[in-house]
Amino acid sequence: SNVKVAVIDSGIDSSHPDLNVAGGASMVPSETNPFQDSNSHGTHVAGTVAALNNSIGVLGVAPSASLYAVKVLGADGSGQYSWIINGIEWAIANNMDVINMSLGGPSGSAALKAAVDKAVASGVVVVAAAGNEGTSGSSSTVGYPGKYPSVIAVGAVDSSNQRASFSSVGPELDVMAPGVSIQSTLPGNKYGAYNGTSMASPHVAGAPP
Repeated sequence: SNVKVAVIDSGIDSSHPDLNVAGGASMVPSETNPFQDSNSHGTHVAGTVAALNNSIGVLGVAPSASLYAVKVLGADGSGQYSWIINGIEWAIANNMDVINMSLGGPSGSAALKAAVDKAVASGVVVVAAAGNEGTSGSSSTVGYPGKYPSVIAVGAVDSSNQRASFSSVGPELDVMAPGVSIQSTLPGNKYGAYNGTSMASPHVAGAPP
């Protein structure tokens, strides 16, 4: 299936032999190449979505999906809501089927909500990490944009299918997926294991409803 998945993240290392990146764009003014990932986060997320079904490395959830690198996070792993919104707008304009956002923040933005709502109204499935804030009494710790109703917020479970202690909680949580010791692709033809709801989200993004 040629499902188009936009990985809205820190870019994707398109030279990795286990990844086939079909296109993309950068919204980070100081880092204009979306196919270079100076952080490694986006490349790791991309491998979980669609690492190739070949004889090397790891296998993604949807190896036949088309990966698009939409860079909204810089080398330090942070970005501005305006960059993320521009990334969502790019995904809508370029007819993506799925958006994965393994990112989040503690405060919302009317413009961010409008962007994800527009994407969903356009037929895009929008998936986001729930956050790594764990529990805080009885209050929700789910971050934005995952907190928005139109977005599928993904929490993390470990290999025993138990909630990872770091995984954010709250009524906005939609689904859980593996997020502990997840092996995936890293820049420089490497592989490594990461933890986080960032790793859980692409498991869902690669499994279209």
